Amino acid sequence: MGTEFSENEYYDAYPPGYERHYWHCARSAIFKSYVHAFCGIGDTILEIGAARGHYVSVLRKAGFDAYGCDLGDPWVHEEVRPFVFTKTHFADIDKELRDRVSTVLLLDVLEHIEQPVTFIEAIFRALPALRSLIIAVPARQELWSSFDEHYRHFRRYDVAELRKLALQSCFSIKSYSYFFHALYAPALLLKTLGIKRRAPFYAPKASRLHRLLGIAFWVESHLLPKNIYGTSIICACVKDPPV
Repeated sequence: MGTEFSENEYYDAYPPGYERHYWHCARSAIFKSYVHAFCGIGDTILEIGAARGHYVSVLRKAGFDAYGCDLGDPWVHEEVRPFVFTKTHFADIDKELRDRVSTVLLLDVLEHIEQPVTFIEAIFRALPALRSLIIAVPARQELWSSFDEHYRHFRRYDVAELRKLALQSCFSIKSYSYFFHALYAPALLLKTLGIKRRAPFYAPKASRLHRLLGIAFWVESHLLPKNIYGTSIICACVKDPPV
């Protein structure tokens, strides 16, 4: 089995209505903040591993020239079907588009890659105009659980691991932060007690409550110090100049 999700895995992780879950509400706001901080509206952005294209949709609505690709074959949100390429490797995207991609988003992708340095090197080779990466991954190996096993993760990351990856891949980390800080202690408690985490997501019935929780986690990500542990970590990176 490759790194792409099966049909059942897509349904587990992205059931209809998944985008209303607080986790995705918060991530949408956090990722959009990072893109606003490190990209210009005119920049062409490619999300690798875009799944159903929710984050491509969020960025296009914010005015960015955003696209996505995925090795699997999920159904894609209707409004971004022309901009999300399923069953497509990033190196096989139309050359005209590849030649103008300046930022790549890897949002919960690298944990599925056994050799991330080789993967990132291939991205830079395929995208000649690429200047920056925005990476988000599950954080803290001590939180490893049945959730990670269910989704076939290889590892969870921390700041030291990301810095090591940056050094090996010849890029520099310009900004980083843990997020979902308030979820760290409950996740660690579940791990300590040997309680399995619920793996599949679900479409929330109380959408307004989830929207408020998403806002709360977005505010938390701005107010708390970046080094306070959370269940996820995000970083913005730039390509090092040639020696």
